[in-house]
Amino acid sequence: PMNQKLINIILGAGIAVMLFLHLKNSGTSASSSSIKSDTAKALKLAYVDLDSIQEKYVFYKEKMQEFEKKKESADRDLNNAFQKIEAEKNAFAQRGNSITQAEYENFQRAYQGKMQNLDQQKQMLENNIAAEGAKTMEDLKKRINNFLVEYNKKQAYSYIFSYSAALNILFYKDPAQDITNEVVAGLNAAYNKSGDKK
Repeated sequence: PMNQKLINIILGAGIAVMLFLHLKNSGTSASSSSIKSDTAKALKLAYVDLDSIQEKYVFYKEKMQEFEKKKESADRDLNNAFQKIEAEKNAFAQRGNSITQAEYENFQRAYQGKMQNLDQQKQMLENNIAAEGAKTMEDLKKRINNFLVEYNKKQAYSYIFSYSAALNILFYKDPAQDITNEVVAGLNAAYNKSGDKK
């Protein structure tokens, strides 16, 4: 397919990168009380595995299914248009020596124009999908951040980090500090209640 490579990047690694950049500063501070010289409050840390969010969060999975359908539809449309142009080219070429120089030049101009239009259509489809992907990531960021704000009112973590295998900046992570399952469960419960679920 003509636009397979770019769209796969958008739906694959690009998603993880965008998620990581959006969420790396999403930790919610517990309280801003000053640290006294004799008693220092211990930091309470946690992390969320973004790979698990992608795998288990229903909202994200549904959006990825939508993207896949749009990608497949775009591939079909572009390939059908390309095949039609190629069929016209082959039919013209079968005329062989009966083609005049003027006919050849006219066909060549028309062919190049159609291919250029197809390339522009391809670029427009890819841009539209990329723009929609960015919008979805903003929505995802907002949903996760809003959930963590409410979640952290009871948990009182000082920092909540994001983790992804694609962008591993945590040299060590204690599994005991992994709150991913709680976050996924909470996100899915909120999504089910929201009425947005298909």
